[in-house]
Amino acid sequence: MAKLSEYVKTMPYLLALNQITQPESDSGTSTKTLETLANFLKQQQLNLVLPIACLGEKEEEYRLLTGLPIYEAAQAAGLKELWVFLVAMTPADASPLVEQVAVLSKLNETVLTPADYANFVAFLNARNSDLTSIRGIGEKTAEKIIRHRSYKDFADVQDKFGSKRVLNWGRAYKCL
Repeated sequence: MAKLSEYVKTMPYLLALNQITQPESDSGTSTKTLETLANFLKQQQLNLVLPIACLGEKEEEYRLLTGLPIYEAAQAAGLKELWVFLVAMTPADASPLVEQVAVLSKLNETVLTPADYANFVAFLNARNSDLTSIRGIGEKTAEKIIRHRSYKDFADVQDKFGSKRVLNWGRAYKCL
C-alpha cells in the first residue's frame, strides 16, 4: 500500500461547485448558521476552512468528503467556486483519512498570544463587560465570574473555573 502522502496534493484546489458531488441528504446544519456562513462567504469570497474532496466517478468530478455545510453555504451565497483540500484517492481509500481529520481538527484551535490572555482577563475584570457575549458563558457563570473578581492573570481564572473551560472562553473572546 502506498503512503498517504503520495496521494495528498500539497496545495488547496479551487474547484467549481458543479464539479463537486455531494451526498443526497443535507448537512442538518441550522438555517441560521448556514445564513451566517453564506453571508461571510459572500463578503469575503473565500473559505478558510477547507472541505476535503477526493476523486469522483468521472474525470474532472470530485466527491465531497467533509465540509458539507460549507458547500451548502457556498451554494446559498451564489459562489461558483470553493477551495478544497484535494486527495487523489477514491472515496473508499480516503475514508481512513477523513476519520483522522475529524480527530486532528479538534487540535487545530485558535492560538492565544500573551496579549490575548491579558485582554481577556481585563475584559473579565471590567465592570461594564457583557460576559454573556462570550460563547460558553451564561447568566449563572457570569454571576460567578463577577463574584470572584478581580483576577490577576489568566492562570488565576483557570484556577477558579478550570483550565480547559477558561481556555475555550479565551478563544471565544478572541473571536468577538
